[in-house]
Amino acid sequence: MCDFDDFGWEEMGMAGALAEEMAEDEKERRRLEREMQKENEECESCCNDCDPYDPYNPPDDEPYP
Repeated sequence: MCDFDDFGWEEMGMAGALAEEMAEDEKERRRLEREMQKENEECESCCNDCDPYDPYNPPDDEPYP
């Protein structure tokens, strides 16, 4: 059986702080992934509006001033 008498309150606090920091880092990583995915989807929708053979020719729906 495992004996936890070797660990004091300081070590338990450090382990808890490390676990909390790792959880926050994981949340931040997931948030950044969602943002990147959203940006990629926005870019794809923008690219789909234009003629794939002539990217400098905008669609006729939006006339330029």
